[in-house]
Amino acid sequence: MWSQSLESINVLVWLAEPLLRAGVRATLGSAPLLRVMDNPEPWDAGPHVVITDWASALLIAQRGNSAGIPSALPHSRILVISSQAREHAVASALRTGVHGVILSRCTADELVAAIQVLAQGSSYVCPEIAQRLAANCTRDDLTAREEEVLKLLARGQCNKTIARQLGIAVGTVKTHVKGIMSKLEASSRTEAASIAAEKGIVDVPEFRSRRIAWSPAAPAISRDQASAMHHALAAA
Repeated sequence: MWSQSLESINVLVWLAEPLLRAGVRATLGSAPLLRVMDNPEPWDAGPHVVITDWASALLIAQRGNSAGIPSALPHSRILVISSQAREHAVASALRTGVHGVILSRCTADELVAAIQVLAQGSSYVCPEIAQRLAANCTRDDLTAREEEVLKLLARGQCNKTIARQLGIAVGTVKTHVKGIMSKLEASSRTEAASIAAEKGIVDVPEFRSRRIAWSPAAPAISRDQASAMHHALAAA
C-alpha cells in the first residue's frame, strides 16, 4: 500500500507495445499519490520512475540517445516490465543501472509497490526472478572468457573454430568448455547452450527450450501393408 507520507510520484510509461502501454497507464491512473506523465519534459519536473522495456532501459541507464530516447534522465529510476526475464540478463541489467524488474503478468498492487520502492531510492526485483537469482548464486559464475566461448559454442562452432576466432589454443578452448559444462551442470554442449539461453547468457532462439520432449517415431510399414491400408480406405 502507498505511504500517505510520500509526495506525488511522477511516472513515465515508455513502452513500445501499445496494448501493454495502455494497460499500464490505465492501471496507474487510478493509484493515489501517483501522476502518469505524457512525456519526460520539462526536465525540472521529470519522472521519478520510468517504466520501460529491456532495450530502452539499457539505453536510458547508459544515458544514451537513440530512437528518440531522452539523452539524460538524471533523477529517474528505471523499472523494466517484461513478459520474461532470465536471471543472467537481469543481473547484468542491474549492474548496468536498471533499478527494478517485474513481469508483465504481475498484479496491479505489485506494480504500484515496485514504483514506490524505486521512488524511495531502493531496487526491486519480483519474487519469481529473485528466487532464480538466489539459486544461481549457488553456482560459480562464468568468467568473461568462458562466456565468449559459450556464445560461440551455442552457435554450433567447433573447438578449432572457437580457438581461431578468439586467438587461443584448442586445448585452452577444451578447458573452458569443460569448466562451462561443470558450472552449468550440463551433460553435453547442446544442453550447455540451451541452459545458457534460458538464463539469458546467450541469445539463440533455437535453444530457448532446453529439452525437446521425446516421442517414439511412427513404426515403419511395408509396401504390402501400405497397399492393404489403401484398399481398405478405398472400400470404406
